[in-house]
Amino acid sequence: MDLIDEKHTKTMKPPDCREPSPPDVESLAPFFEPRGVAVIGASATPGKLGYGVVYNLLSHGYQGQIYPVNPHLDEVLGRRCYPDIASVPDPVDLAVIIIPAKAVPAVLRACGERGVRGVVALSGGFAETGPEGQRLQEELIRIIHDYNMRLVGPNCVGVMNLHSGLDTTFVGMRPPLGPIAFLSQSGAMGGAAIDWARGRGLGFSYFASLGNTADVTETDIMARLAHDEDTHVIALYIEGFHDGRAFMHTAREVTRTTPILALKVGGTEAGARAVSSHTASLAGSNEAYRAAFKQSGVVAVDTVSQLFGAAQALAYQPPPAGKSVAVLTNAGGPGAIASDALAQLGFELPMPDEAAQAALRAALGPSAQLVNPIDMLGGASSSEYEAASRILLQSSTYDAVIAILVPNSANDPAGVAEALARAASGANKPLYACFMGDVAVREGHKRLHEHRIPPYVFPESAAHALAAACEWQCRRTRARPQPTFPTQATWPARACEIRDDLLAQGRAALTESALHPLLEALDFPVARGELARDPSEAADITKTLGAPVALKIASPQLLHKSDVGGVRLNVKSPQAAAQAFGELVTPIIDAHPEAEIQGVFVQRMAEPGVEVIVGMRRDPTFGPLILVGAGGVYVEILKDVAMRVAPLASDDARDMIRETVVGRLLRGARGRPRADVEALVDLLLRVSDLACSWPELAEFEFNPVLVHPQGRGLTIVDARAILRGEHASR
Repeated sequence: MDLIDEKHTKTMKPPDCREPSPPDVESLAPFFEPRGVAVIGASATPGKLGYGVVYNLLSHGYQGQIYPVNPHLDEVLGRRCYPDIASVPDPVDLAVIIIPAKAVPAVLRACGERGVRGVVALSGGFAETGPEGQRLQEELIRIIHDYNMRLVGPNCVGVMNLHSGLDTTFVGMRPPLGPIAFLSQSGAMGGAAIDWARGRGLGFSYFASLGNTADVTETDIMARLAHDEDTHVIALYIEGFHDGRAFMHTAREVTRTTPILALKVGGTEAGARAVSSHTASLAGSNEAYRAAFKQSGVVAVDTVSQLFGAAQALAYQPPPAGKSVAVLTNAGGPGAIASDALAQLGFELPMPDEAAQAALRAALGPSAQLVNPIDMLGGASSSEYEAASRILLQSSTYDAVIAILVPNSANDPAGVAEALARAASGANKPLYACFMGDVAVREGHKRLHEHRIPPYVFPESAAHALAAACEWQCRRTRARPQPTFPTQATWPARACEIRDDLLAQGRAALTESALHPLLEALDFPVARGELARDPSEAADITKTLGAPVALKIASPQLLHKSDVGGVRLNVKSPQAAAQAFGELVTPIIDAHPEAEIQGVFVQRMAEPGVEVIVGMRRDPTFGPLILVGAGGVYVEILKDVAMRVAPLASDDARDMIRETVVGRLLRGARGRPRADVEALVDLLLRVSDLACSWPELAEFEFNPVLVHPQGRGLTIVDARAILRGEHASR
């Protein structure tokens, strides 16, 4: 029985656990500040993409030289048209290519000969179309390496630098100038976002549609934007990374000063495969991305609305110092919606203190409801919004204020926006505004943008934006040192011998009995045990270990032993062990004739403890993904797990434990004795080191691990592993 899908194991080549090289930021200058741009495939026909690019460069304020290139035209939009890139005069740092895919390699090589340093290939027809397109794209990569060029695309929309006026896209619109950089792997998503941003008054500093990311990636652009004083927030629309480790390495540095927000789509794994371990079934693609984002300081969001809502919050206002929020409203229903959303996101809504209540009463009169939300009632005026907001912003009780306005005949949304701006002036904590509606509040939203107060249409949107800002503030203020990368050089000689022998056997699956000697050689705290091949060996081993013992079927095809009735616990004598051997083996042979039965693993019963799973799955994007959570036979039902990308730091391990429900049990919930959490932290770090230093491992799992009371350590009572396909035969 195949435990791992053949295609999966042969194509899964995750990155090694090595520190990535930093991006070459200087080489990206042509995509930000080129002195001259050649448009290869320029057109004089409105509606053609080659026309749109030249038009955008001419009409959006770009001050460098613009060179249309087309051998069949004399001019485009009043500019001289050149027959080829070789005839284009200096300076030309950037070329935009809009021609059929098969013609691109020759033109790209001509750009290299001409000395062009950067190319944006808008043309489609490459890796996105299948094997032939993939080969064509690989040819582009060889050419840019030959000439030391950088390439954005192919199959992209292009880049915009809103501050320099550079616009190599064919998008028929331009967002306002602002502090948000938007990087999108989807060109259509980028175009839609630009139109939406224009309608909302949301400003961009930079936009890039990166297409197939054959060369330049989000990681490269992020590294360059970290040094851009006009960019305050980076928003990402992600479908996948080529090099997840490089992204994490760069993001750790960038997010120390610049927030990165990420919307990751396509979280389910393409295609189904047989599940070989609990870890594999739990640690999917989306979980790997979420773990990587947490470790590198990136804030993940779930919707496009949340992406830009959070971007506005972090671009316009300081992040909150804590989770205490005041909600100010002129309508009870929206205030209740905001309260529910904030509570679900972990925020607190305390009552105003006595001084704030007195000030609010004086400003709002006797009818206002001075709980939290503070309801000023429907007739609240602009001056009342200003006074109440100022009082709440000055109160030490609150870390943030959300002001909600439902428009009616008694108020003026534009006036309320101006009032909130006056109240927020000089404040050291954020003020968000939720003006509900559409037509009646458009001018109010526009004024809020002008005054850098993030505007929202619905209360829950403001709550999610505040949560994202709070999350970034929390991650920014925590130390996140770059991890160290272990190697097999630290392994004892005996462990290396055992490992080499296991690899030489060519097995895809390693049973507990096969792994046990290696784990002992590496000083993992495993329960003592030995493989018995017949009933008499089972009795002898039991006598040596001392009863009680556990007996477990040993078969590389039956890793989930409990599921096939392959476990006997608390066997109390050698005679009972001999009898249990036959009771285990005979029915399993009958039920699973295809399985190789190596024998029965006889193991000394461990003292009781909290059951935990610790596992690893080698993710194709990020490498080893470490998992911890509630263990035992119900792992996949409970799904109480947390994950991080290896190598781990001790803080990563503690955070993982803290995120799980079983972590509360380990800390002594409901009168239970506190378990040895530090022993579990140490085990997670050691599993992380093992995963990084043994690249042949595809999956690895301890389940259960019994965590004993504090100071008494833990015991690993079951283990299994799967080797990567290129290291294991069938």
